[in-house]
Amino acid sequence: MRAVQLRGPGIIELVDVPAPSIGFGELLLEMRACGLCGTDLAKIFGGKRSEGPVPLGHELVGVVRAVGEGVTRFVQGDRLAVAHHVPCGRCRYCLHGSEPMCPQFKMTNIDPGGFAELVRIPALQVEQAAFPLPAALPDEAGVFMEPLACALRAVKRSDVQAGDRIAVVGAGCMGLLVAQAVALRGARPICLDLREERLELARTLGLECTLNVARSEPVQALLELTEGEGIDGAILTAVNGPILEAVLGSLRAGGRINLFADSVGPKHLPVDLSAFWQQEFSLIATYSTTPAELREAIRILASGLIQVHPLVSHRFDLTRFEEGARLQRDGRATKVLFSPIPRENTDGAERPQ
Repeated sequence: MRAVQLRGPGIIELVDVPAPSIGFGELLLEMRACGLCGTDLAKIFGGKRSEGPVPLGHELVGVVRAVGEGVTRFVQGDRLAVAHHVPCGRCRYCLHGSEPMCPQFKMTNIDPGGFAELVRIPALQVEQAAFPLPAALPDEAGVFMEPLACALRAVKRSDVQAGDRIAVVGAGCMGLLVAQAVALRGARPICLDLREERLELARTLGLECTLNVARSEPVQALLELTEGEGIDGAILTAVNGPILEAVLGSLRAGGRINLFADSVGPKHLPVDLSAFWQQEFSLIATYSTTPAELREAIRILASGLIQVHPLVSHRFDLTRFEEGARLQRDGRATKVLFSPIPRENTDGAERPQ
């Protein structure tokens, strides 16, 4: 079968590899679609070298091709959305609501990753992170199960209430999912970005309150948008010193800031701790998601309450993986989805094997 492999920093190859074999409780999934995530881009272009294979692709939809002994939930031909990490549910992290910090969560994955023609789904994922797709839900929508689940968890951890005014910094794919999840709570998202075309996309999704921070002074603009009261919270899908300062300058007393991304540029940013104490600000972070939000995401996608199709800007098969990865890395793509290689492009070979 064919699979995308990372051979070194920025070096991606589509190679022939043996099809994975499955064991007790496992599934073999034939990939139908897989989305490209920012964490994939960080692995590819982050410059770090790895001793072994680096799994790429976790926003996966596929059809069950083989069922391992002991599997009772699924049968051959089922169409599933599958996530890659599974918490244990018993450790100190899980019991305190920090499932993505669970050691098991960090160690689990699908094999060899979602950018492959065939994917082995380990037993833990079969049990907790694999969900059948309703017949009316297209593959492209099912791909958004995991990223939407991440957005839902961020909104929950931010304690967003109906009527809140929430600044969502960054109007890329994840920012627009977060903003729609905020609106689903009955709150008012304010989408911030430097690029007008991203804010235009936000408006086409019904997110009418937008702010181009390249054309206005963000603190003053946010205060004007909230009648001088300040925003109730902020979820940062893009993080840097100036935007953090702007959010703090427009946050009402008792407000909450959620870091939903790593800092771009310097990792050590100056923060006035006295403001946190005097005004009871809260600073939290959200990393990944849990099986509970995955299940909720499937329900929401099936309901049509959140729009995802307009977020897909490019569709490629695996032979154009590097092209798609560079487009999304450079900000020229909102979301890139990959599909299997068409049979006519496999030089007469039967794919997958």
